[in-house]
Amino acid sequence: MNEHDEFFDAPAAYARFLATKARRPNRAPWYAGGALAAVAALAILFGAPVGSIAQSFLTIFQPKQFVAIDVSSMQGKHALLPALGDYGTFASVRPAAISRPASLAEASAFAGFRVLSPASVPDQVGSAHGYRAMKATVNAFRFDAARARKSVARTGKALPPMPAGIDGTRVTIAVGPMVETIWGSARAAFNGRSLRSAFDRDGLVVIQSRAPVVRSSGASLADLEDYLLRMPGLSPELADQIRAIGDPGSTLPVPIVGAKQSAHPVDIGGAPGLAIGDNTGLGAGVLWQRDGYVYAVFGTLTQDQVVAIATSLR
Repeated sequence: MNEHDEFFDAPAAYARFLATKARRPNRAPWYAGGALAAVAALAILFGAPVGSIAQSFLTIFQPKQFVAIDVSSMQGKHALLPALGDYGTFASVRPAAISRPASLAEASAFAGFRVLSPASVPDQVGSAHGYRAMKATVNAFRFDAARARKSVARTGKALPPMPAGIDGTRVTIAVGPMVETIWGSARAAFNGRSLRSAFDRDGLVVIQSRAPVVRSSGASLADLEDYLLRMPGLSPELADQIRAIGDPGSTLPVPIVGAKQSAHPVDIGGAPGLAIGDNTGLGAGVLWQRDGYVYAVFGTLTQDQVVAIATSLR
């Protein structure tokens, strides 16, 4: 496991971290890289194209807004996510290229867009900060009915039959370029494929990324969603919350532990966002989208502080 994996594994790690947080309430719930779970959450379910092959794919998802889904009742009962390896194969179309730029100018040049910075940050996080950047990464998942049948024979699980329109469909997700600006002393410890991160002291992460794009070579989002939400092991509560999303093609679900966290809509300079956390100082974050970019501000700060930082980005 290396620094590249912090980007690739962040969605799954975030879900695991939320479950861990519910059992360890004294640990700060935000970590460097954790907001990547929000901007790439659908990568958990789908595996995506840019360049010449993109013209033959149908765009089925690009986030414009965020909605919280409560995963409290699922802990210890169900997996948050199905084992897609039983249904097809993954492939890396464009692996991530990671850099640690020395300056804002270097970060902007590496990412290919102007990286924004807050007008000021709270004294408690200090002035020292650094950057971590990722070029656009593209991954794919191909549905395979034959593989699903073999999985049934091997494990005995009652997999739902794969419709002909989904068999062979290649779903891809393009994420990034992306830049994290990190204040505070962040530390990371790995346990297998699980990321556990926190700050050694008060910290802050500002993330800017091109909005992820999910495309399909055949099946529609409605067909894929209906099939994926019938997978065994997927929590019925989670499935019901996802089905209730009014516009699944542009709304990104963000997992929270309702017993420990709160979430509500917030306006960030005229752009709709989602604020997560509370005002106790334990930790808070805010996510929003503007002009094709997804932004996130997370830290061991109050909700009012992270919203103020978000609105000051220039």
